[in-house]
Amino acid sequence: MKEILIFTDPFKGNIIPTIGIGEQLTEMGNNIHYIGVPDVTDNIAKTSFSYTTIFEEYYPRGMKHESGKVDVNVIASIIKGDFDEFMKDHNPSAIIFTAYNPIEAITFYIKYQIKTFLVYCHFPMGNDFSKNSFTDKVKEWSVDMLMKNNNIEAANILIDFLIKQGYKITSLRDLISIFDHFQNLMTSSKDFLIEEATERDNDFYIGPCIPQQDIFGSHYDTSGFKKDILKKRETGRNIIYCSLGSWADQIDKNKAQTIIDTVINAMEQSLLENYVIYISAGNLYENYANYSSDRVIIHKWLPQVTILEYTDIAILHGGMGGIKECVMNEIPMIVIPLGLDQFENADRIEKNGLGAKINAHSLNMKDLASIINETQNDKNMRLNLTKMKSSFEQASKNTSYMTLL
Repeated sequence: MKEILIFTDPFKGNIIPTIGIGEQLTEMGNNIHYIGVPDVTDNIAKTSFSYTTIFEEYYPRGMKHESGKVDVNVIASIIKGDFDEFMKDHNPSAIIFTAYNPIEAITFYIKYQIKTFLVYCHFPMGNDFSKNSFTDKVKEWSVDMLMKNNNIEAANILIDFLIKQGYKITSLRDLISIFDHFQNLMTSSKDFLIEEATERDNDFYIGPCIPQQDIFGSHYDTSGFKKDILKKRETGRNIIYCSLGSWADQIDKNKAQTIIDTVINAMEQSLLENYVIYISAGNLYENYANYSSDRVIIHKWLPQVTILEYTDIAILHGGMGGIKECVMNEIPMIVIPLGLDQFENADRIEKNGLGAKINAHSLNMKDLASIINETQNDKNMRLNLTKMKSSFEQASKNTSYMTLL
C-alpha cells in the first residue's frame, strides 16, 4: 500500500475537495495522511484520515489566515530538515498540495525530491487560459507572491537554498521553473470553462471531488432539519437557499450585508409568495439573530450538502465549492459575486446557461424577485445543468493521474 501526503491550507473551500480526492485514492488502495496547521487537522480529525499537526507555533488555532502570505519560519523549517524523520517514517510516494501553497510546495519538492501534485480548488483569476496554462498561472501567482514586501525574506532564504542545491538562479523565473515538474489537478470538468484552455500533459480535470464525509455539517441535527424543509415543501412552497460563504465578511462586508438585506426584502414581493428562503448568514449572523419570519429562515451556518438536496434555487457568491454542489444537484443558481474568482465564475454560470449573474451594485428587490421567478421556470437551464452534471461525472472517472502517484 502506497502512502500519499496531503498538505492543505485552512480555508474551508480548499479542504473539502482534498477530502474527496483522498476518498477516491483510498478506494484505489492507497493510504492518505494529512499534514497541516491546527485549523486544518482539527477538521481532518473528523474524517477517517490520519494526520500530523505542524507549525502550531506559527499558526495557532483560530488565527486569521492571510491569503498570499508566506511564513519565513515555515520555509526555514522545511529547509533545515524538520521533516526528515517524518519523511523517513512515512516514506510517501507523493504529496498533494493545494495550489495556494505554491512556495511551500517548491521548498518541499527541492528538499525531498518527492512527486508533487497541485490541486486547484478553484480556477485561477484572470480567465484567459487560451494563452496561459495552469502551470503558467501558478508561476504568475508565485512571482507576485514572492515580490511582496512581507515575503521578501522567505524568497531570499529559498533562493539561497536552491543555489546551495546546485540550481543556477539568475531570476525568479529560474526558481518558478520548478513548477514544470508538478502535476495539476482541476476539481471540475473542462466543459465548465468558457475559454479555450491551453492544456499540457500535466493537467488533469478530475471532476467536482465532493466528499462523502461532511465534516462541516456533521454537528447539525440534519434529520430535524430535513423534516422542517419537507414540511415547507408539502405546503407547495419552493425552497431557496442563500449563502455568501465563510469569507464574505472579509472580502466585502458592506456588500455582503447589502445583498442579504435585499434578499430578505425581495421575499416581500408578491411574485415570491410561494417561496421560502433559508439564509446562511455566516459571520454576519449577529445582525439577524433576532429576525423572525415564517418564509425567511436565517441561521449562522447551514448544512449545505443536506439543504441542497431539497433546494429549488440557490443564491450564491460564486465560490467553486457551492457551484459544484449545485451542479451535482442540478440546482439553478443566481450568482452575486463579492470578489476574488467569483466574478469569472459568475460569467461561466451565465454563459453555460446554469443560472443568472447579478452585479451587487445594481441589485434591487424587484429585479431579484423577477429573476428568481424566471430562473425557477427556465426549462433550458435545467437541461444545461443535467448536461454539466454529466460532464462533471465523466471527469470524475479520469483516474489517469493516479498512475503517476
